Amino acid sequence: GLGQWFRRTTNSIVADFCGRCRQLRQITQASSRGAKPAAYLNLLADLMHNFTDGLALGVSFGKGHGLSTTLAVFFHEVPHNIADFAILIKNGFSRSAALKAQWISAVGCFLGCLAGLKLQDMSGISGFVAGGFIYIATVDIVPLMLQEPGVGLPMLFEVAAMALGVGMNVAMLHLEHSVPGACAH
Repeated sequence: GLGQWFRRTTNSIVADFCGRCRQLRQITQASSRGAKPAAYLNLLADLMHNFTDGLALGVSFGKGHGLSTTLAVFFHEVPHNIADFAILIKNGFSRSAALKAQWISAVGCFLGCLAGLKLQDMSGISGFVAGGFIYIATVDIVPLMLQEPGVGLPMLFEVAAMALGVGMNVAMLHLEHSVPGACAH
């Protein structure tokens, strides 16, 4: 039944994760001698971040918001992964090892997507995922913006970029509602 499926799925995910960790260790030991602990911490955070992105994608496709969520994740992942790559290089990884490590951490997105597809019928899962993104914005992004002295051109660009992001999401929401059958609710 459901209990056996959950146990098998959990065991499979844990085994796959442990296998990926071993692969990551082998890759990084071979080509990034002297890598700093911050690099490994960043990889773990990236894996967890990718899992939540995948969770958002999996849940949203079940709710009829797949297109807008995919675009939002894509536009946020490109600069995020470039920054993660730079962090790995700065902390002792070779370019090759950093690229391989980034690919391995991307497995988290696939695992999150599978979990999201399975959990999409649970009430509150969409709210949990949205709450995670709101938390990141309010705890990580806004304080960084407020640290910069003055209200100059950089802050204006940041606020404009945030407004553009909100506007794009609203436009996608209207687009999904205007296409017959695109929105499941």
